Amino acid sequence: MKIVAVHAFGCWSPVTDWTYVKVETDQPGLYGWGECSLPTKTYGVQGAVKDLEKLIIGADPLDTEWCWQRMYRHSYWRGGPIQTAALSGIDMALWDIRGKVAQLPLYRLFGGAVRKRVRLYANLGLSTDPAEFRRRAREALKLGYQVVKIYPLPAVSAIEGMQTIRQVVACCEAVRDELGSNADFALDFHGRPSAGLAVQLEAAVRHTYPLWIEEPLLPELENGLQRCAEKFQIPIATGERLFTRWGFRNLLAQEQVSIIQPDVANAGGITEMLKLAALAELYGVAFNPHNPNGPLQSLASVHLAAHAQAFTHLEHRHEHHPFMRQICTALPTVEADGCCSLPQGVGLGAEMHEAALLANPAQPWIPESFRADGSIADW
Repeated sequence: MKIVAVHAFGCWSPVTDWTYVKVETDQPGLYGWGECSLPTKTYGVQGAVKDLEKLIIGADPLDTEWCWQRMYRHSYWRGGPIQTAALSGIDMALWDIRGKVAQLPLYRLFGGAVRKRVRLYANLGLSTDPAEFRRRAREALKLGYQVVKIYPLPAVSAIEGMQTIRQVVACCEAVRDELGSNADFALDFHGRPSAGLAVQLEAAVRHTYPLWIEEPLLPELENGLQRCAEKFQIPIATGERLFTRWGFRNLLAQEQVSIIQPDVANAGGITEMLKLAALAELYGVAFNPHNPNGPLQSLASVHLAAHAQAFTHLEHRHEHHPFMRQICTALPTVEADGCCSLPQGVGLGAEMHEAALLANPAQPWIPESFRADGSIADW
């Protein structure tokens, strides 16, 4: 059995742009699908997929480790978000093929599941309006979620006054009031504040008991993260903008966080996520995949969550399911206990509708934010 073609698809969605990969074999009807969504970078990722194709044409698709190593080590220039996202999508598609050949769901190929249910949390998005977050939290509870995540920071500068801090606190208090003591929420700073402001904000919202604070700083500010780790009482989560085990090496070795959040569509695919899950267990931190994009990323993340001993909570895109069903035959859905069932079927457990992808080509998407004085802020 050999790989004969690799195709990339850019797709518009109601949320962002998404990117998918189809790997074809010389066996009639045997192919695999993967997701390598890297919002705002779909054209670059599609080009990187084309660059990687030549390295695995003719290879046995069941040799996922060999294919991964060749794609990663083939060039003097390695790594980075675009290159690693392309590799991730292809790797996911190869695992999909492995599952189809074995006639097993992926988590069975990993060694089986260690849990029967996967706990989901609803991503409630960005806002600075406490009433809006209260409304979104109420809707999530009605759907069955028992955990939600909010992004309450405006476009901040390195130094902010009491008004900004009170606004963030008001959002957290509104969500806690809506959830009561039987449900929980997490807080995402989106890498926006300085270390000093992050420390101030954590102390100000501590009384609302968030489960964790995600990306308190930009990932490149390692020394600042150390300051946060020393000052915070609320657990720290990060890692959605880190790639491969080498990107997580210092973060884990320095024991700065309680949760790592690698993205199966960006961090190196399923092959690499299994290794990161083992490292999370080794270092005693939670392994909670970043999962804000399309249905294949979500299904792959559920397979990993089912298998990983260190897993606790999985991010879940709870809206726009009608569109997702237009492009994909299955997706995880929340049930009354705030969890989802393990995926059914072989491989990832879903097929992409190729015609629907072609009918919804990627369009330019520019997420950005501006401070009150007109300067550009970190989005």
